[in-house]
Amino acid sequence: MATHTVAKGDLGAHAITLVANTVETTTFGEDLDEITIVSLDGAAPLYITVDGRTPTVGGASTRVMPAAIGAVSIDVPTAGNSVVKVISSGTPTISVQRGR
Repeated sequence: MATHTVAKGDLGAHAITLVANTVETTTFGEDLDEITIVSLDGAAPLYITVDGRTPTVGGASTRVMPAAIGAVSIDVPTAGNSVVKVISSGTPTISVQRGR
């Protein structure tokens, strides 16, 4: 499991290359209302959680972003430091950043 920490006021963690079937965790040092995941190369689908659960590839408790270059914004339902967890069956490169 790889981890990144984003200090309060910073925008995000960028150019993260995922390891297949390994959870990538990004923790923001503040309570965010929304996060944005950017798929920089669209190499594989992303499975995402922002509610403390551990994502699994194809898991029913995850949000999915298809294999495409693009971005998805997700409301964060929890209080305290915002934690984003992402997993993929491939090795796409992503950025995790604060939303609005």
